[in-house]
Amino acid sequence: MKKSIGIIATIAVLIIIVILVKNNYKNLKNGNNISNKSIDEIKEYILNIESYTANAKIEINSNKNKNTYIVEQKYIKATNSYNQKILEPEHLQGIEFTYDGTNLTIKNSQLNLTKIYTDYKFIGSNELSLTKFIEDYKQNQETKIYEENEKVIMEVEVKTNNIYTQNKKLYISRETGTIEKMEIKDITQKTTIYILYNKIEINTLNNEEKIAFSIKLINEEI
Repeated sequence: MKKSIGIIATIAVLIIIVILVKNNYKNLKNGNNISNKSIDEIKEYILNIESYTANAKIEINSNKNKNTYIVEQKYIKATNSYNQKILEPEHLQGIEFTYDGTNLTIKNSQLNLTKIYTDYKFIGSNELSLTKFIEDYKQNQETKIYEENEKVIMEVEVKTNNIYTQNKKLYISRETGTIEKMEIKDITQKTTIYILYNKIEINTLNNEEKIAFSIKLINEEI
């Protein structure tokens, strides 16, 4: 009888050990995946981004037409440096917009830039940056974060005189934790700016890359 009880107890202990090992393996495997985080943890992760690089497709809608651009964006919080380079359309290829938090610098004096502002002024604006969304989210009280269709959505009502950027939504994949897109709407809830992130890397720039980027921007301003 005692022997049977001992065998049963041993089996029970082995089962518990197997369960614990499996759970620990699962946690180790997925521990660095933002998809395992709570909504509040995801929010803090986004709001405290130190740097990012992105390739994005941007659609800007006006009352008259829609313009589409492919751009490269790079941002470093430590130096407050933001750069956006146009890759498409071809006739605007190579134009770069650089911000230092106050001033805008446009590089590529060989092209007539009037058409950019005629098409739509926002292509030369930091409204297209992820950092501007973060800034708006931090500075405004009317914010939300919720889940919908397996996406975590951060939403902010922006207190601004600009009627074209009254509402902003950032979509994050619940499965992978990847930032997927941003929608900006006007006062009538019409989407004026749609940004699809084809590729985005968060906090991957090392110190050497940050220094090189900052020097590059300083030289361009000179």
